[in-house]
Amino acid sequence: MSQDTDAILYAAGFIGDDELFRRMFSANSLIFAYRERFKSSLAKGLDRINGFQYSARSEGALQVVSDKCLSGTFRFTPFLEKLKLKGRGKAPRIIGIPTVRDRVVLHQVHRYLALLFPDNVPKNVASTYVRSVAEDMVDLQGSNTWICCTDIEKFYDSIQQDRLLKLLSKKIKCAEVLSLIAHALQTPTVPQNCRRNFYSSYRQEYGVPQGLAISNILAAIYMADVDRHMSSIPGLTYYRYVDDVLMYGSDLIVAKAYDSVRRRLARRGLTLHGRNSSKTHLGPISERFSYLGYDFLLPHITVRNETFEKFLQAVAAKVSDFKHNFSKRLEKHKYLNQERLIDIFYLELNEKITGAISGNKRYGWMAYFNQITDEKLLHQMDFAVARMVSRVPLLITEGAPSLKKLVRAHHELKFNVRGGYIRDYDLNISVAQKLRFLDARGRVDPDVALTDAQINERYESYVKFILAKMYADEGEIY
Repeated sequence: MSQDTDAILYAAGFIGDDELFRRMFSANSLIFAYRERFKSSLAKGLDRINGFQYSARSEGALQVVSDKCLSGTFRFTPFLEKLKLKGRGKAPRIIGIPTVRDRVVLHQVHRYLALLFPDNVPKNVASTYVRSVAEDMVDLQGSNTWICCTDIEKFYDSIQQDRLLKLLSKKIKCAEVLSLIAHALQTPTVPQNCRRNFYSSYRQEYGVPQGLAISNILAAIYMADVDRHMSSIPGLTYYRYVDDVLMYGSDLIVAKAYDSVRRRLARRGLTLHGRNSSKTHLGPISERFSYLGYDFLLPHITVRNETFEKFLQAVAAKVSDFKHNFSKRLEKHKYLNQERLIDIFYLELNEKITGAISGNKRYGWMAYFNQITDEKLLHQMDFAVARMVSRVPLLITEGAPSLKKLVRAHHELKFNVRGGYIRDYDLNISVAQKLRFLDARGRVDPDVALTDAQINERYESYVKFILAKMYADEGEIY
């Protein structure tokens, strides 16, 4: 019986929490989740094994995992620490990378939580919030509206684990699920090569580890009462995306709302930045304010300086990589020549400029910042990208592919998203189409025969890699 069937049976009331848990954590369900979601994953946890490498042992290993989950004895391997820099003078964000085995379990825990707490599943990505805000701003400019934008200090790190587990236990009656979540919260995130006897020193009594499949939904459940109350205040529009809070309404309502949300967060162990903090803005809509990487000075909507600079730095890194590794790639991939490597460079750089479509979703820097009205900035960025490329003689030889433009990508994303200017991965349906795509990107040797399964696997792996980098472009914005 499929996992979708289990969800339908639970939603219809034919099975309860315990039976849902037994079905979702059966060996067959775990194996299905692994094959569907993680078999082609390149991510490695502390055991240094990726999805491909785990394949040989998956069936037997996941049977053991199932037995342990159902008996309440499963324990997570410490998560591998990955530091995400946030800028000079700021502490890096600590991301935990689970092993493949643990990612399967956490994926199932997330699915379980999503069925029991459907109202708390984060339904919007940051770009959706920004789109709604930008549309509101068009109608509100020139009014007496006041804006408050601020954020929660050390949000994930400050969540009280005991309080969170109590909130979960009000609805979850299955002890084994609560045990899994408790152990995930208490599992330390450790640096690579950390000695086993030091693991315990990294265990945290507070907080939700970042980077796990369950991190966002647990944080949403923790904040549900606050969000519900703030959203119900008459005359106030309230948005919260992770730790970023935006509210607007009349000056009195916004001022009271700020005090209200600050008190409610304090009772939950969370701290909102103070009114005098550089992270908090409270003032009329005519003043400049920022939210989720956007910069508003109505009717002008643009991005912060550091936001577009990071994008240009990423482009510069790609140009530099081509310049310094060109000869090595020719040596390594005998089936490629100079012309092919130049073509591949432009295909990948143009995709970085325009973004891409996959699963009817838009990915990339331009897709996220499609609400800006600052066309002058896009022209400046296009000029900067062209200048970087022009500094590498190989890339401007006669007959070199043309460089795409952020200005046009901005227009196409608004008015002609399926017009062909933006890469649409949804068009690659057949094995033949996927093989042609891989060949164009230099990802297959024409002298090496591949089965349909190998072509599909290689294609899916490459697309995941590309989209992950595009998502990283979005994720760096704030």
